[in-house]
Amino acid sequence: MMNEHENTIFTGNLNPALISQIIINKYKLSPIIKEMRIADRYYDAHNEIIEKKRRVYFDKDRKPIENPNANNAKIKNNFLRMLVQQKQDYGFAKSFILKLSDENEQEIELSENDYGKEWKKFLDDKLFKMSYILSGQAINHGIAWCYIWIDENGELQIKDVPSDLIYPIWKDRQHFNLDKLVYNYIVERYEGSINPTIDEYAEYWSENERILFDVNNGYSEIPQIVDNSGKVIHSHMTNGTDEINWDRIPFIAFKGTDDEKTLLSFIKEQIDSYDILASKSVDGLVDDLDPLLVFKGISPNVSDLLEARELAKMTRTISVDTDGDASYIQAQTAIDAHLKELESLRRDIIKFGYGIDYEDARFSGNPNQLVIKSLYQNLDTYTDGIERQFQNFMQNLKYFFDKWYEFSGKGSFEECQKYKILIKLDRSMMINQSALIEDTVKLAGTGVSKKTQLEFNPVVQDVELEMERIEEEQDNDLFNFTQRTNIDNTDEYQTEEKESTDE
Repeated sequence: MMNEHENTIFTGNLNPALISQIIINKYKLSPIIKEMRIADRYYDAHNEIIEKKRRVYFDKDRKPIENPNANNAKIKNNFLRMLVQQKQDYGFAKSFILKLSDENEQEIELSENDYGKEWKKFLDDKLFKMSYILSGQAINHGIAWCYIWIDENGELQIKDVPSDLIYPIWKDRQHFNLDKLVYNYIVERYEGSINPTIDEYAEYWSENERILFDVNNGYSEIPQIVDNSGKVIHSHMTNGTDEINWDRIPFIAFKGTDDEKTLLSFIKEQIDSYDILASKSVDGLVDDLDPLLVFKGISPNVSDLLEARELAKMTRTISVDTDGDASYIQAQTAIDAHLKELESLRRDIIKFGYGIDYEDARFSGNPNQLVIKSLYQNLDTYTDGIERQFQNFMQNLKYFFDKWYEFSGKGSFEECQKYKILIKLDRSMMINQSALIEDTVKLAGTGVSKKTQLEFNPVVQDVELEMERIEEEQDNDLFNFTQRTNIDNTDEYQTEEKESTDE
């Protein structure tokens, strides 16, 4: 639906209930929501091949008849889950790097001020885990959504929301700024019976308004916040008697690609072809284990043929007329051709799915880092794009973080906005550690700072912690292996060597 038109405009006397109904009708049965749900099925290996049937002949009314005696293999391959998890683990399995910079673009460590410390706490407690979850949804669905709110303890919270239940209206064709949003969901309710009632709701959100509607009851409003006078409040939140709005819709999009396409949309035909070919290859092998029995001079009536076949199986004998004949024909399945085509399809699925082919011969042995980088090039290209999308996501998240910082009385929103954030994904590429360590050693004495050398070293996980350890060791005699000096400023070992020479 992206780029389908410039934007959507609501004019006239359209109330939120009617707007919600229009948005739901626009999205609910749209192709993009359908593609998301198909992607979920393929992610769970519920591929189209499970509907495969063996219809081998038509009856006199041209109705297709499925042969119950024919083998009907339904081999489903879970390529989509593999490719999604490859990208998810490659970019987000490790904790990403977040840095702050001030107005002068000077880098600031998170531990240097209270603002950075709050970011560090938020990252460790919530965001690292949530970013991994959201990245998988963004890759699989093309877009992921999270909801931002402040809990009863005054803490900023973030949670993922199913992409196929979020129906956004954007202000711009590029889908940067939200205008309105409807969260359409179903609740299964049990009330004194084993049979549940199904209630459908629609949450309508704008920059300064939130309204809950009961869809089953003609989009009637369900009051969520009511003041002491009985007035229904439509603000995003309340703090005591104060109404609070974010001035933005508190839902943030994390896109997998600029055009919000599902990963499956690029490889579905190849996956379906692979499943069909693999299944039919098995069908051919199983069916061809038994040779075909050919009769000559016998009625082509199906019942007569079946009777002759059963008699042949039971008695191991065949009776034919004078001009009749019977013989066996062994069918041959072109296995080599099938395997060759399957391998070609497998490579295409991985290639067009921006994945890594671990069956590539170059992975064998002990590949150097240059070869490894070339094998990861396809995945790196995709990750470059999703890293950019994650940077945009974090910029939007920073707005709500800064608002929360002000709501909590920790500082002003304007002061927080002076800081910038930079995100760097710590990619989980397979590395040749021995080669990288050798390269790190070569950096010594080249003028490169010790910190840069540590960042380049694959065995160092936390550079700041490693620098603290180095400083501790330098101050500890147990780890100080430098040559000691005597009181007369002569080297102890040199003096011993001189005495030995004199002797």
